[in-house]
Parts: sequence; C-alpha cells; structure tokens
Amino acid sequence: MVNMGHFQRVREHLEGARQEMIDLQRELVARVAVGPDNGGPGEGEKAKFLLTLLQSWGLRVDNYPAPDDRLGPDGRPNLVAWLPGQKAEKVWVLSHLDVVPPGDLSLWHSDPFTLRVEGERLYGRGTEDNHHGLVASLMAVKALLALNLTPIRTVGLALVSDEETGSQKGLGHLLRIKRELFSDRDLIIVPDAGNSDGTMIEVAEKSLLWLRLTLQGQQCHASRPQSGKNTLRACGHVIVALEALPQEFSHQDPLFQPPHSTFEPTMKEANVPNINTIPGRDVFYLDCRVLPQYDLKQVIDRVTVLAQETAQRFGVALTVEAVQALESPPPTSPEAPVVKALQRGVRAVYRRPAIPQGIGGGTVAALFRQAGLPAAVWMTVSDTAHQPNEFTSLNKLVGDAQVLAHVFLEQES
Repeated sequence: MVNMGHFQRVREHLEGARQEMIDLQRELVARVAVGPDNGGPGEGEKAKFLLTLLQSWGLRVDNYPAPDDRLGPDGRPNLVAWLPGQKAEKVWVLSHLDVVPPGDLSLWHSDPFTLRVEGERLYGRGTEDNHHGLVASLMAVKALLALNLTPIRTVGLALVSDEETGSQKGLGHLLRIKRELFSDRDLIIVPDAGNSDGTMIEVAEKSLLWLRLTLQGQQCHASRPQSGKNTLRACGHVIVALEALPQEFSHQDPLFQPPHSTFEPTMKEANVPNINTIPGRDVFYLDCRVLPQYDLKQVIDRVTVLAQETAQRFGVALTVEAVQALESPPPTSPEAPVVKALQRGVRAVYRRPAIPQGIGGGTVAALFRQAGLPAAVWMTVSDTAHQPNEFTSLNKLVGDAQVLAHVFLEQES
C-alpha cells in the first residue's frame, strides 16, 4: 500500500519539475560518454558531474571503478548513490552512463551532443538510452528529498559504465567485487527497455551472440581478378548463405517479441581504400538473438559450417570468432515482488495494466539474473535508441519518474 497523500504530493512535484528534467538532460547529453571500445573517451566526465550533483543533494555516493588501461588510473566509473529508507531492504534502479556513437552525422538534424527541445521531445544522443531511466530515477529521489519523505525501502541508484559493450567494466565488475551489495530480496529495476505505453515489463531475454567472420583471400589489381581471391564477393555469398539460419533454428515462443531467433549481419570493417583493388581480406559481424532453448555452441557450429562451405567455393579461408556470447539466464518470475510493484506503479500513474514479457534484445539485467537476482526491465520508450535524432518524451519522463516514486513509497511489495 502507498500513502496516497504522499504520492499525490510527489506526483505534483514531478509535474512541476519539467524544466529541471530538461536541464539535467542537457548536462548529460553534453558530456560525451562513448566507451573506448567504440572509440570514445569513456564515462568519466559524466560520472564526475553526477557525483558532484548527487552529493550536493546530500546523498552518499560510492564509486567502484573498473580498471581500464586505455583510460588511465581513473578507469571506468560505477557510482552507487544511497537514499536511506525506513527498512534496510533495498529497491535498486540501475542505469548506464555510456552511450553509443552518433553514427552518420549527416542524418542528424542537429548536433547529437547538444540537447534540442521541440515541444515535449528532447533530442540528442543518449536522451532515451539511457538518460531516460537515469533522469527518471534521479528526479524521483529528488522529489522525495524536496518533500522530506522517507522511502519505505532504502533506495540504491547504480550508475554504471560499459553497458553498450558487454557490461564487464560496469555491472559485471560490481557483481565480481561487491556482490554483497545486492540481495535476492531486493527489488531490482533496470529502466533500459519497454514499450511506448509503459505496459511491458521485461522478465526474460534471448541469448546474445555476436560473431566476427573473417575471410582471407588474395589482394590483386581489379583488372587482373584471376590473380587474386576476391573476399568481398565471397563475403556477399556468405551473408546470403546465412539466411538459412532462421529456418534451421525455427522454434517460436510467444513470450518474446519477435517470437523467433534472429540472425542479422550488421557491421562491416573497411577493406581496401581504392576502387581498382580487389580486396584480399574482409571482416563482417553477425548479431544473433537466440531463443533460450538453443545452445549457443550449436549456433556457432552451424554458422561456421554454412560460412565455410560457401567460402571454399571461392577459394578463400574463413574464421568465425565469438565477440560476445551470453547465454540466456533463468527468467524473472512474473510473480516476483519487483514485477508486482511495477505493475501497481504503472496502474497508479498510467491507468493501464502492465504485462510481463520477454524481449529479443539483451539488457544488463541478464547479469543480475545469472547471479540469482530477480530483476525487471521497464520504462516507457520512444523507441529511438541508437538511431539518428534519438529523442525521449518529456511527458513519459515525468510519468516514469512518478512510477518509480510509487515503488519507493510502497509499504508492501
């Protein structure tokens, strides 16, 4: 149960905090937090800003940096901010600091690292992924502070690095060195996926598999193709051959959207810099989201067979390497306290029922579940993550902050 008088005061306070939410988004967007795996400077500048901000609110903030030689002695920051509650049991909200690169700048209508406000839309890299969850959780906490309200459970805000490239310098690091922070009795919320009306609570994920396929042939002049082995031509045929994968791994599970496994060729590395040279080496990547009943080794073996059979036809060598392989962890029960708490919060704010579902995308919540910690992924999305002109909705930002505040104020969960 929630004291509805307290909750109504919090709702009204958050409705009046719209400009503050815009200002916070502006500060976050301006601090480029692209990780070093994607050629960026890391999360340090953003973390320093947030550390100072949260401490100015009177919160205790701990930092558990993960070593990273590419970024010097400070490594990759992982902040944990605390708002003491009436009980020692905790409710966690975990957001990530890092963002993906902007991509082709010509596709953006404005500077991706300068916030652009149009009506209730806030444009900029990271505004949705993952500033939406970060700002909603921070503003929910600040509303309680402003109104001198104590949450029922102690609130832990985890602001972690490296989510976009595997989380081993982020939540993975926290779970290795500070596993005792988390209990299976905690409510753990990860605002990093959802749907457009806030009615999806993610409780299960597909297995995640990223593969690097390297084709090695013989470079030569384009006027004498018989002197070489054209890996670009072979690469195209390999990609087509891999279209057999959905038919071979064809099981469907309606818990997930989409309900089947997916196998998508994505990034391709540059080969030769000039038109009149036949490439002798090509590299591309395959992003696989696999239903839990399939073993990832089985998928790797089948990709290897299909790709090598095709490469041999063109006389080129091929290797397949796993860049990342994360088996789907056990799902969070739809009856878990964190799921029920979110359902009550969504109904209180949005007047709609929220349904537990599975998703194709991987989230950092998988690491919690692997550690035996039931976590729920939820937020109200604009569905523009990783896209040019990424934006979030200010109305949804306010509503999601209200939902989190409802969870913080619940007497029972």
